[in-house]
Parts: sequence; structure tokens; C-alpha cells
Amino acid sequence: MQFRIFLYFFKYIFGSKTRQKLIFLAVFGLLISSFSLTVLQGVMGGLQNGLVQRSKKVLGEAVINVDRLEDNEIKSIVEGLNHYQVPFVSELELELMIQNEKYIYPTIVHGFDYKAYVPEFLRLRDKTHFVLGSELGRKLRGFFGSELILTSPAHVDFVIQEIPRQSVSAISDFYSSELPEIDSIHSWIRLSFLQNLIRKRKINKIRIYDKLNEVKEFLNSVQKSNLLSTWNDEHATLVWALNLETNVMLFLFVGMSFLIGICITSGFLIFFNKVKIDLTSFWILGLSKKKVLKLIYHFGHLISFLFCLLGVISGVLFLWLIKHNNIVIMPDEFIERNLPVHFSVTQILLSFFVPYIFALIFTHFTFNTFKRENQSFISIMKKIIS
Repeated sequence: MQFRIFLYFFKYIFGSKTRQKLIFLAVFGLLISSFSLTVLQGVMGGLQNGLVQRSKKVLGEAVINVDRLEDNEIKSIVEGLNHYQVPFVSELELELMIQNEKYIYPTIVHGFDYKAYVPEFLRLRDKTHFVLGSELGRKLRGFFGSELILTSPAHVDFVIQEIPRQSVSAISDFYSSELPEIDSIHSWIRLSFLQNLIRKRKINKIRIYDKLNEVKEFLNSVQKSNLLSTWNDEHATLVWALNLETNVMLFLFVGMSFLIGICITSGFLIFFNKVKIDLTSFWILGLSKKKVLKLIYHFGHLISFLFCLLGVISGVLFLWLIKHNNIVIMPDEFIERNLPVHFSVTQILLSFFVPYIFALIFTHFTFNTFKRENQSFISIMKKIIS
């Protein structure tokens, strides 16, 4: 019985010659809203995730700062990380001046212990000498085999006066992460080269590339959690900016859903007034007034639910097609030539509930207005008879 009544209402809205275009547009507005929010979150999530993952691929998930620890303490941390099978690299990070002929630029040099672990981004590179960020290499006008002079202002020798220590190496390869903040300043070389430069066998960082939860668990167990600095901690401004971008997008869709809610109010008021004679017929046939009003109330929620759900499903299917067909639509200047896609269950639920909650609120308001203005089915019958 209830299914047939709902089916009748659906036919009245979408199949009747006297169907109201406003409610028709309102429910399709819900579909478009949930569809657009799903697609936008998926594409924006893909772009943001691509940026974050390219950065983490080079800089790691986190860094353990061991600069002030004793050698035995560093050794115990390294043994613990090996026990948990954490991919990490022992590192000496220094800020130096790098020179190729007359071109001089500052650089952050990472001295990696390649014998223990080689990060994925360097595995296919020639690590014999220097691996330069691509933008840094361009600034230095360097090429494969170019001789580089490294100067460390923080480490000096006394020859009549203080003279900054220098060392010479060559360019063996380049690396491009497609992130200017990495490619324009970072470079990599074997750990022993930097240790020879400063004349100390030391490291100041342990860079973690995976299993961050295990690392946190281990450091908490040895009361060294204060040494850990995650990627999010070191890039707090970028994380904040990405979150702001997402929140602004949601705010715009909340505003759009509010406008759709106004259309729902007007559309459902017209629809309820159009079917009030039908509702009176149901009352005459034996349904109680409470049951009749409950049916129309539940129908308003049902149609909102179905079209929001349909919008989310359509959005997910659209994203799936984009992801699996690698459609190239971006110009050559963009890193991502095809639209990247990345979304989670939380984003899908958000795409559904943002328009649906507004639809619920305005449907409830519309129903209460209709209920207040139509106190009795008897008065409707009198109007029909007269």
C-alpha cells in the first residue's frame, strides 16, 4: 500500500502532464549538488594527495632529530627501528654553499648512508657523486660531470685566520620531484663525503619513509617521542592551506545546498497543495489523518534521499571512469596531465550528507507549514463539493 502511494507520487512529479517544474528542478538540484561535491572532492583530493606524496617520497614521512644524542643512544634507536623493520636512512643534513664556476647558490645537502638503505626516489640514480635537484642544477648551469665546490661556513680551519672548509665533487645525476621547493635547493650525496668535510663521524637525522605508527610506538616506549617530527609538523603551513582550500569548497557547497533548500520549500509547498485532494481521498478510503500526513512526510524524505544517493553514485562512477581511462585533458604546463583521483569513504559520506541534511531541514519546515495551513480534510471536502 505504502509503496503504491509513493509510486503514485513519483509518477505525479515526473510523469504527470501537470507536474510542477520547481520541485522537478529542486530534486535534480540535489542530484547535481551531491554529484558535483563528489567529483570535486575526488579531483581536488587527487591533486592534493599527489603533491603530498611527491614531497613525502623525497622528505619521508617523518624525521627523528638525533643531533644532541650520544652515539650509544643513536645506536639503540637504529636497532629498534631495524627490529620493527622500518625503512629509514641515517643522514647528516647540512646547509652549504655550492659553486659551479661563477654560479653560487645555497643548498641543503643530505648525506645518506646508502649501504644501509636507499630511498626509492634515488634507487635508479647514479649516486657515485652528487645528485642535484633539477632546478638547482639549472641555476648552477651544471651538467653531468660538472665539478662542484662545496663550502661550509659553519666549519672553519684556522690558517692565519678562519677559513671555511671546502670540498670538491662532481655531478653524477639529477632528480626532479616536480616540486620547486625541493628541486631548487636540495641535493644528495653519500654520508662519508659530508663526514669528511666536517671531520666528524656523526649523523643528525634519521629519516623515516614508512611505518610511521610503528615508529611512534617504539619512540613512546623508549620515551623519545619528542625527537620525532612528522611531515605534517614540518609543513604545517601547507597542511593548513590545503585544509583551508577544502573548507572553502565545502562552504560554497553549503551555500549552494541552502539555495536548493529554498527551491525545495517552494516546490514541496506547491506539490503538497496539488495532492491534498488525493490525500483527502486516502483519508476517505480509511487511512487515518496521522497516517496520511506521515506518508507525505516520509515521501519528502525519500525523494531527497534517493536523489542525493543517485548523485553520489553517479559521481563515484564518473571518477572511476576518469581514473581508469587516463583521459589527458590538462595542458603541457601541468604536472598531472590527466585528472588525478583520490577520495575516501569520509568524503563520499560528506558528499551525501551535506545536501541531504539541508533537504531534510527544508522538507521538515515545508511539511510543518502545510500541516499548519491545512487543519482538516473535511474543509477540503467542503471546498470540493461547493
